[in-house]
Amino acid sequence: MEPHVGPRRGRHLGDVIATALVRIRHGDTVEISGAYQYQARNSGPVIQRFWHYEKERSIRKFSPPMPGERVLDVGCGSGVVADLLASMGAEVTGIDANAKAIEFARATFHRPNLEFRCAFAEDLPYASASVARIYCLEVIEHLYQQQVRALLASFARLLRPGGVLTMTTPNYRGLWPAIERIMDRLQLAPPMAEHQHVTKFDRRRLRRVLADADWEIVRLVTFSTFSPFISILSWRLAERCAEIEDRADLAFGNLLLVVAKRRGGDG
Repeated sequence: MEPHVGPRRGRHLGDVIATALVRIRHGDTVEISGAYQYQARNSGPVIQRFWHYEKERSIRKFSPPMPGERVLDVGCGSGVVADLLASMGAEVTGIDANAKAIEFARATFHRPNLEFRCAFAEDLPYASASVARIYCLEVIEHLYQQQVRALLASFARLLRPGGVLTMTTPNYRGLWPAIERIMDRLQLAPPMAEHQHVTKFDRRRLRRVLADADWEIVRLVTFSTFSPFISILSWRLAERCAEIEDRADLAFGNLLLVVAKRRGGDG
């Protein structure tokens, strides 16, 4: 939910002004095609295809849903990951504020245990403690930090005790900033710096924001460092490289993957 911006009894004027100046972000400043993730995963250049495949591989390895679990994919885009989760037997709802993406996902993916809804991440209309798992892949860098805090609080409300949150985000203490600059300059993807990515996370900052929100971190690793680029030579070799990167957990890895639990149960 959006932070309250009206004055409350007993608050100092400075607090009211500071709250009123809080920035709320409802979408990127560039238009993203509703089919973007689907096209990137299935028909983009091989590096891009492997980059998106890496998220699927990481979910299967580090945070797969159990059959029958109630699952949300928040920021689902064109529905690729939501469909993957549903293929593993979970009851999945994909959520995105991009109406064109939701329209594409509904037209493309059809499973009895899969649905898509158009909504803002902070306005999730679900009962407390009603969800087993939430996946939120490469979303939080698109939000201002105070929105990330509010989103994590919303996730904690929705998840049952011991429920699992899985997130990915670029690692700005690694090679990612250089990759982002190159991609923006060569126009290899919709502009990212400032247009899409407004909050920059590294391992320490991500750990801190989760700890401040009282989440228990189960796993925090990097992935997708060299393997996408090796896919030019061989997809199978890139997969082997990805497994090595998992074991190495490189400090300069391009993407961060965090698996965290809502406190209050074993899950």
